[in-house]
Amino acid sequence: MPRALRACADAFAYFTVIPVGRLASGTAPDAYALSFLPFVGAIVGGIAGGIGYAAFALLHVNWAFAIAWAAVIGLTGAIHIDGFLDACDGLLVTATPQRRLEIMSDPRHGTFAVVGLVVLTVFWLIALAPVPPERLPLVLAWSGALARLAVVPNAWAFPYARSGAMSATFASRPSYGLFVLSFLLVEALAWFVAPLALLFAPIAIVIALVGGVWASRRLGRGLTGDVYGAIVVKIEVLALLGASLIR
Repeated sequence: MPRALRACADAFAYFTVIPVGRLASGTAPDAYALSFLPFVGAIVGGIAGGIGYAAFALLHVNWAFAIAWAAVIGLTGAIHIDGFLDACDGLLVTATPQRRLEIMSDPRHGTFAVVGLVVLTVFWLIALAPVPPERLPLVLAWSGALARLAVVPNAWAFPYARSGAMSATFASRPSYGLFVLSFLLVEALAWFVAPLALLFAPIAIVIALVGGVWASRRLGRGLTGDVYGAIVVKIEVLALLGASLIR
């Protein structure tokens, strides 16, 4: 149990700004901590949705969904958004795999990143706008957990494309047992979102794996943390859009 608690705290420390756990500077969580990503997503989404609902209930704002959306990004320190931006710049450019990796390491963002962010934001807000404020905690907890669950199989299927702290994370593999528990958590939340949402988890996993295959080929071999971040935000937006169609 102490190992599980430490790994969970490491996952929160690395992937959120929530003051739980503390990793040494320049280090990354191990693969066991990566197994807790769906639980992190559920907590982040639930808190962000709660902030949005509180804004509606206490301040009577009509754009609680936008506050909840901003809270999701803020609570994660924009780590997945940053990965999405880097992935847009690196994966969409015509270049060699090595050059793509170099572009993704550059902190500056280019045209592909800017356009990608605009398109992503528009669809993200369109998907969240119809959600009743009181359902924001549930819906965002579900979509956050689902998006992170979907990327876990990629850590089993692909090596890490770079050396460094994160390569050590992917030297081993996430826990299969925790993946099953995460899957059950996502499906339990999905049932309360809408019964048809129970189908989204396996679909999301397939989409994430297909995206991983494409990105791995673009990078020559393996994936990077930026690619994982990009897949997370894209799956989350797709899940929310799908949920908006079946509600």
